[in-house]
Amino acid sequence: MPTRRLFVLAFLCAALPGFGAETERVRLTLDASEAEAVLAILGKGSGGQAVADADWRRLFDSEPYIRLKKREAAMRRNFTDDEFKTFVLSDDVAKQASALQRTLEAWKKADLRATAQRILAYLPEDAQVRAKVYPMIKPKPNSFVFEVATDPAIFLYLDPEQSQSEFENTVAHESHHIGYSGADKRYDDRIKGLPDNARKAAHWMGAFGEGLAVLAAAGSADVHPMHDFKGDERVRWDQDMKYFDQELAQVDQFFRDLLSGGFAKPEVADHVAFTFYGYRGPWYVVGYKIGAVVEKRFGRGVLVDCMSDPRKLLAKYNEAAAEQNAAGQPRLPLWSAEVLKAVGH
Repeated sequence: MPTRRLFVLAFLCAALPGFGAETERVRLTLDASEAEAVLAILGKGSGGQAVADADWRRLFDSEPYIRLKKREAAMRRNFTDDEFKTFVLSDDVAKQASALQRTLEAWKKADLRATAQRILAYLPEDAQVRAKVYPMIKPKPNSFVFEVATDPAIFLYLDPEQSQSEFENTVAHESHHIGYSGADKRYDDRIKGLPDNARKAAHWMGAFGEGLAVLAAAGSADVHPMHDFKGDERVRWDQDMKYFDQELAQVDQFFRDLLSGGFAKPEVADHVAFTFYGYRGPWYVVGYKIGAVVEKRFGRGVLVDCMSDPRKLLAKYNEAAAEQNAAGQPRLPLWSAEVLKAVGH
């Protein structure tokens, strides 16, 4: 009898949403210790109490803060405890204390697992999304992933102005980066045998993962990529998309410059590549568009396969674009044949 009960329970759990394989693939753990420490300091300040060294130590010893400091150092940005103290004690932060507290409480109740599961359809079947999630009160209003290969973390800027749908889209976007990282490792193994300049070009093709994450977070190539965001965000995206041709040509030229050894120093090439991030720059706009074109022409399965090797993504896009151009439909720009040939496609 006990065995039968266990069998029935296992059957029911497997049938419920959130159980089974997808549950195993997604595991996000929220750590709000940095934000809570900042809010505790703000609370003392508003109550006329002195902020003790122990209060600052609680903040500076929190895991999210320590890792944020490590990340900024890796990006070669100045970041000191004294500067952060100045930020926390600023009038701008003090004015937002109540709103920040409400936002943090709402985020702590959010179903992060369900939010992350929505991007699984845009990942290989063996991809996992496992990470620590840090809602942060910090100077820079950006969200990002860190140390995806060793100790994956998602840093989320705690923004009282962000709607629930924007929050969920951001979590989904960053979760796709975590899931995508496994494919990155395999890709690095595939391209390590290429000549140095070709390997660098192939490596930077992986940055189109930003645009693919936009597509995954939207949920479909038939849905506006900014449908979860405010109207001005949609307008800005549409404006940027008008320059898709020029942005693709710009990145194509970057790849050709890499292949020809046109950069005197590696750090110069990296600097140029980093400018393509910007505020949803070419890595986003071009990455999204070529991903959407491939999905609409060949299906999502082919697109997901291309995610494990971004060189395929560019080649399949060229194939779809050439068909569209030959059919007399709105003309799409193509990647240079020399670029695809040099990286092995």
